[in-house]
Amino acid sequence: MITGVGVDMVKIAKMEKSIKRFGQDFIDRVFNEEELKNIFPGKVYYQRLAARFAAKEAVIKAISKKFPLSLKDILILNKENGAPFCIFKKDVDLNIFLSITHIEDYAVACAVAEKKS
Repeated sequence: MITGVGVDMVKIAKMEKSIKRFGQDFIDRVFNEEELKNIFPGKVYYQRLAARFAAKEAVIKAISKKFPLSLKDILILNKENGAPFCIFKKDVDLNIFLSITHIEDYAVACAVAEKKS
């Protein structure tokens, strides 16, 4: 049973500005080490970070206030084929389905929460 849907959009320039202003402290407050393994500085670095941030925000919106989570409690990872998926550091009885996209100016994510059987 679907229990929630969340959508979020992040302006790439805002993500870049935050990282340049607050540096590694910002990255450490938002992302887990495992999430950053395959994100390297380069042409789409800020786009990928913004997309992961948007996904975390979309997940928070999809689960509503049923499960109080921080951004670090949510991990946005990729399967071998590149498809995004979500895991939690806390026990959450939900499956999350994600869609993420990014272009030069924006990153967008949609999350659908489904109660586990």
